Amino acid sequence: MTSAVVCGLAGHMPLAGVGLHYLQYCLGLRDLGVEVSYLEDNGAWPLDPRPVPDDDPGAYSVAWLREMFGAFDVPWAFVDPSGRYHGATAHEVRRRCAQADLVLNVSGSNWMGRDHRAAKAIAYVDTDSGFTQIVSATDRRFRDVLESYDLLFTFAEALGSSDSRLPADGLPWKTTRQPVWLPFWEEVRTPPGDTYTTVMNWHAYGVAEWNGEKWGQKDAEFHLVHALPNELGLAMELAVAGEVPQSELEANGWRLSDPYEVTRTIWRFRDYIAASRGELTVAKQAYVRSRCGWFSERSANYLAAGRPVVAQDTGWSAYLPTGAGLFPFSSTEEAADALRAIEADVTRHSIAARDVARTHFDASVVLGRLLSDAGVT
Repeated sequence: MTSAVVCGLAGHMPLAGVGLHYLQYCLGLRDLGVEVSYLEDNGAWPLDPRPVPDDDPGAYSVAWLREMFGAFDVPWAFVDPSGRYHGATAHEVRRRCAQADLVLNVSGSNWMGRDHRAAKAIAYVDTDSGFTQIVSATDRRFRDVLESYDLLFTFAEALGSSDSRLPADGLPWKTTRQPVWLPFWEEVRTPPGDTYTTVMNWHAYGVAEWNGEKWGQKDAEFHLVHALPNELGLAMELAVAGEVPQSELEANGWRLSDPYEVTRTIWRFRDYIAASRGELTVAKQAYVRSRCGWFSERSANYLAAGRPVVAQDTGWSAYLPTGAGLFPFSSTEEAADALRAIEADVTRHSIAARDVARTHFDASVVLGRLLSDAGVT
């Protein structure tokens, strides 16, 4: 039986969007008949979103992981900052890695130590395209890390195309995209709500520089949509983290909600998406300027819930169908036109959104291709 270990950051960032990112890998692989487990061992201090955190730095994360993975009977292991193992013993972790045909280090979230490297193959999955390739092309130490992997996968589906401005780092990247475990989202049976939403970080980390340009974060692109609520008379809401210009956003008609409440559990996150009319979202500026073809795992979840998506184009429109349930934009006018199209027939575009998810993001299809590309059967 094929065996795989998925490495992630669900305990370091115990928030629904992060957790689902890795959980859906696990569930999709299991549906393909793979014996799968989750492992997190990076030594990082975990986030505790409670107003009064516990003295134990891993307590919140351990309980959160136990609830999420336990609900789906996925074996998991989390090593807290003090080196204590939770969910599985150190011996069990070593055994799982040693028996694994593949260790998937999704988002490059874990350092690949001796235990990980006991697997037949280890793979790096780049989910932060543009930033990753810039560092690979400019930082020898990081490039050495990437070269130590047996396989390299990236969400940059436009890599190598004439339209892409990604640095050519010469590494043997294979393209992939976010897998979505459809049964979780097919439980959404309610009709779309009345508010377009998204969940985002205003400015997650620093800018990257390439060829004299600064490639930044979502805040650098938000000007494209900031006036749309008032302009179109549509309800729009941001569940946004970071130092946001609250008064300016509210003056333009945006509602603001607490991102930690929205993402407290994966079920709460699903409810938030289900209550939405659709998603309107910008992308990180580095994704846009690099024309890398990256597409958001969060947007894939909206599609799977039957909620149409209007997303800033990073080059992804060359690889996914558009015009029904899913719309790209590169200007304010294009975003406004897309929202008007959805409003003209919300039901049709909701059905189409689910069709896009089933055809292009089904975890069995996405991960079946990944396994094939990895030479794992």
